[in-house]
Amino acid sequence: MRTKNVILIAGAFIFLLSCSRKFYRAKATRQIPSVNNNVCKRLVGKVVLYAIFVDSRYTHPWTAYDISSTLDSIKKAMAWVTVKGKENNIDFSIEIKYYQNKDTIPIVQNLFENTLYSTLFAPGLIDGIDNLDFWANNIAKKAGLSFPPDTSRVVKTKNEITDRERLIARLRNIYSTDNVVLMYFLNSYHQDDISLALFTSSREKTEFSIVTFKKPAVISHEFLHIFGAFDLYISPFDRKKRALKSKLQIMKLYPNEIMAFTDRQIEKLDISPLTKYLIGWTPDLNDKDKELLFGKNIKVYKY
Repeated sequence: MRTKNVILIAGAFIFLLSCSRKFYRAKATRQIPSVNNNVCKRLVGKVVLYAIFVDSRYTHPWTAYDISSTLDSIKKAMAWVTVKGKENNIDFSIEIKYYQNKDTIPIVQNLFENTLYSTLFAPGLIDGIDNLDFWANNIAKKAGLSFPPDTSRVVKTKNEITDRERLIARLRNIYSTDNVVLMYFLNSYHQDDISLALFTSSREKTEFSIVTFKKPAVISHEFLHIFGAFDLYISPFDRKKRALKSKLQIMKLYPNEIMAFTDRQIEKLDISPLTKYLIGWTPDLNDKDKELLFGKNIKVYKY
């Protein structure tokens, strides 16, 4: 299994697994599974990317240089996404924020295993996802300690930050936007590991991503997952002939697609009509792209 440099076979499966129940329900009701779901419904308007740097005993400790250079990569990735938006006449902006408590930036929260990959797969995939859900919520609770108490007089119930959902609710209130992208960063880009996005089409749990090193193409890839983009490369989980054939056709038809080729420099990548549709930049697909993405028997509505 290719991991770090191709990024990320596991991400493809996790995306599909996390939304599989909703995806088939969406097919039954003939709706779009990636748009208008969860917190980040489509990539338009004001967007806040909130980064949290996490120290684990199994990963390299964050240094000032590591954090600075990773922030530079995040800025480069978001500048690329912004340029692509302008090229498509999409009105949106991206603000980059990150957790910092006084002079300390990283939050300490150990992974359950020595790597993200092992944490996900070693106990079994379902348990691995539950463990990462728990891990991410604990970090969100710790991050919430850096915020002042909720003193709003408009609502009766104060927002006590106990998990991701409450952290995102506070961030939405602070920055006056619905679109808050929560991304966790682990300092493991000197070792072989994966990056992934979870719960991207769930309606029960807030979505988030975990990035294990600072390549701008990977950061952009995971960022777009949060808004509904699919993985468009072939993974070991694409075992059906139709899925394999469709992925091969997509990769040939769109050889610079960000959701298929994250092993390249970001300047050489682009966003295909498939991904533009999935993140809400275009209202429809041509017939060929519809078949490649969804098959022949699914009616895809415009939005």
